[in-house]
Amino acid sequence: MALRALDEPHSLEFEDGFGEDPENPAEGMPTIRGRVELAEAPGGTRMTVRSSFATTEQMEQLLAMGMDEGMTQAMGQLDEVLLASV
Repeated sequence: MALRALDEPHSLEFEDGFGEDPENPAEGMPTIRGRVELAEAPGGTRMTVRSSFATTEQMEQLLAMGMDEGMTQAMGQLDEVLLASV
């Protein structure tokens, strides 16, 4: 993963993909451009996560690889991870 922009503590942008080095992605594998935004909300913090893809085909390839299940599982663990770090 390569960090592309940081506006601490409000947002971050990154590019993620497959390969041993973020600057040398695996050939034929898609990359994801992500943005995470944090904002105050009643009773806590609202987190918005957006993923962008170069093409619809890249998005479909990642979905076929289980990206939606992985994201759902990762987001489901986030509260516990954050509470453990306090």
